[in-house]
Amino acid sequence: MIHQVLTCKRMEQFTEYLFDDPRQVPKAALILKAILAARSPRLSDLSQMLSGKPQANYKMIQRFLAATEPKEALWRLSDKEAPFVLAHPTEIPRPQAKKTEYVGTLSDGRTRGFWLLVLATPYRGRAIPFSFVTYSSQTIAQEGRSRNLEHQRALGEVADLIG
Repeated sequence: MIHQVLTCKRMEQFTEYLFDDPRQVPKAALILKAILAARSPRLSDLSQMLSGKPQANYKMIQRFLAATEPKEALWRLSDKEAPFVLAHPTEIPRPQAKKTEYVGTLSDGRTRGFWLLVLATPYRGRAIPFSFVTYSSQTIAQEGRSRNLEHQRALGEVADLIG
């Protein structure tokens, strides 16, 4: 397998397509590179991967998320001409998150964590993620919903997007 190194310049070219505000493009590129390096979406993991102080990086990421709408940026990756949409629910274990309100228990009934439903479009034999929904047994119980309703919500967003 050939490993390619994505430079910040190449990543910025990609993020220019996703974000309209040119001031957000360099930050988005740094954050995306950190996600790939950390292999994790957790802000604390990303802040460790960026150069500089992790506390300052964490605040920069939080400010970026407050100023942008990442989900709308992801929607730009959807292919309206694709014959189908892929959906994959994944359990994300968070055993150390004892005080985190949105974390519930996973299928085994003991491990703490939440589900991430990723929606993707097929492209040249790959799945390109363009939307997601997170939920847990805790959030489902609080909202009086079900996993099926969460999946319908995600697919409903796609139907609104695609038309």
